[in-house]
Amino acid sequence: MQKAAGNDAAPCKIQKTSVIGDNIANGEKPALINPQQHEFSTDWYYLSKMKRLGYILLLLLFIANNAGAQQYKLVSYLDIKVDSMGHMPRNPYVISLKNKNKQLIVIGTEHSRDTLNPMFKAIEDTFYSLKPQVIINEGGNLYKTYPSRNKAVSKDGELGLEKLLADKAGIKTQNGDEPDKMEFDELTAAFSKDEALLFFASERFIFPFAFGQYSGELEAVYDSVFIKKYLDKEGVKLSPEERKFSYYTKIYKQYFHQDFSLDNINQLYFTPFSRKHHFNDVTRKSKELRDQYLLKRIAETLKHHDRVLVVFGGWHVLAIEPALKQVMEEL
Repeated sequence: MQKAAGNDAAPCKIQKTSVIGDNIANGEKPALINPQQHEFSTDWYYLSKMKRLGYILLLLLFIANNAGAQQYKLVSYLDIKVDSMGHMPRNPYVISLKNKNKQLIVIGTEHSRDTLNPMFKAIEDTFYSLKPQVIINEGGNLYKTYPSRNKAVSKDGELGLEKLLADKAGIKTQNGDEPDKMEFDELTAAFSKDEALLFFASERFIFPFAFGQYSGELEAVYDSVFIKKYLDKEGVKLSPEERKFSYYTKIYKQYFHQDFSLDNINQLYFTPFSRKHHFNDVTRKSKELRDQYLLKRIAETLKHHDRVLVVFGGWHVLAIEPALKQVMEEL
């Protein structure tokens, strides 16, 4: 299953915190000992010295653990250049950057499986012009093979075309999506576990189910597909109670103040472009976490390859455009 990726009107694949357990990591200042409040003895002196040394070591450990936590400047999803229907200024949206011998082309797409959509020709032309050494894709690791261009596009859209082109050129594809457990944990840290679960279930299962991606009785498919084939597979840990569909409906009512039904769940409350509901903020945070991860993946890939092609949902590309220039400048 896919994450809701950019401006894909079609259902997407179900699919982005390390926690340091010290007071420093929680933003708390370590309690300092005031020598004036203690009898100054040799024992106290060495104990105090050892504690100070311990605090210094903890601080150094914290700094070391966060040294690689590069945060890039993103365009807010409240400000990106899309129209009222979520369409980009152009499709595909292509960004081409160079720095010395390094070349990066990022293609933002409006997801499609229409073989006649001209964006697929643009992707092909860019691929053959750049001759990339690697493709960074959205939507997970790619394993399928395809007999033809049209079969690849009609089956899996841009993902299928990217894999077909990569196989023909003998190059690798790399998943640019944040691991789902990492995203779930980071959303839990930013909000709560219930909010992370409600967001994941709604965006990545309930809406695709409502659009006809799955057949069967909702509660049974929730358990077999969303819980067992998705969250369990991705390593997201839930209690026996949290795994139940009734738990989802309970927390839905808690946050939306109405009983759950497919008729009353509002997709507009799960778009990053609005401030209508708290879950617009949760959705926006999810997108930002995934964008930061993608940028770090691009930066790391450019250390080892001179020509890199990225194909991702257009909303993501619009949000990371300024940061891409930062990535190239820091090479």
